[in-house]
Amino acid sequence: MKQSILALALALGMMPLAALAQQTNAPTQQTDAPAPPTDAQRQAMRQAMQQFVQQEEQLHQQMRSQILSALSPVHRRAVAATIGNLAVAENPDLQAAARQLDQTLTPAEQQRILAAHETFKNQSMQLHEQMRAAMQSEMPAGHPMMAGTHPMNMHPPTDAGSILLMALAPHPLMDMMMHPGVGPAGPPLQ
Repeated sequence: MKQSILALALALGMMPLAALAQQTNAPTQQTDAPAPPTDAQRQAMRQAMQQFVQQEEQLHQQMRSQILSALSPVHRRAVAATIGNLAVAENPDLQAAARQLDQTLTPAEQQRILAAHETFKNQSMQLHEQMRAAMQSEMPAGHPMMAGTHPMNMHPPTDAGSILLMALAPHPLMDMMMHPGVGPAGPPLQ
């Protein structure tokens, strides 16, 4: 999860820089094209991105701690066993594992997990907006900013079992949750 967040954050942050690099390498036939950012502006954008990545990681760690504290010791072991079984399964079925975990949880645990996820999602969306505004403020006047989609809006988990797997599973399993039908190495699962 940590690597996914970092990769996504860096990709979102580099889109404006990549677009600017393409524009600076393009022929200068247009006279009304916005100026590329200065070195100081690029440095400010890099610093804003680094701060964003750190804050996003803190939010994820906070959610992870809340989710773990919501589980009874017995259910923590059940989650660990399920994630371990997925890690060694030839064809892991994440949806079935999420359903199994969801059925194992008490209603109180489910509610605490859903609340922790909702808080994380809202804080993360605010953080993304702040980062986008900070990046836009550093862009030269008249330069358009690319609009992005928040990762939680792509395939939002709606049940506590899926949220558990998303928050606690290792990176390759989390990628499979966010991109159903794709295996850890990239090819579609059959």
